[in-house]
Amino acid sequence: MFEIIFKSVFVLFAILGIVEAFRMFLFWLLKTKNPGGFFLIVSMTGHDEEAELVLRSACERIKWFPDSAAQLLVVDCGMDEETRRICEIACYELPEIRLCRPDEVQKILCR
Repeated sequence: MFEIIFKSVFVLFAILGIVEAFRMFLFWLLKTKNPGGFFLIVSMTGHDEEAELVLRSACERIKWFPDSAAQLLVVDCGMDEETRRICEIACYELPEIRLCRPDEVQKILCR
């Protein structure tokens, strides 16, 4: 019984490894000299108890994109003072985060 479970898990990991190797090959094949900019945009409104968790989670997501200088844009759509303070602290600690207002988003994206 243990042998069947072990072999099943091994086959599952082998399939996942092959899929990941294929994905890496496709990323390499489709790579260009001008990768462009990549932005992940998070908008926050009002009071958000999980603001720090949202920002750290989004930062971890953009770190998984290969060879990109990705940035996280946090759009202030009327967040309260405490949430804004948390976002400002995160911007200080994590260089890939930028805090902006809705009217600044287009200027940042068009650079």
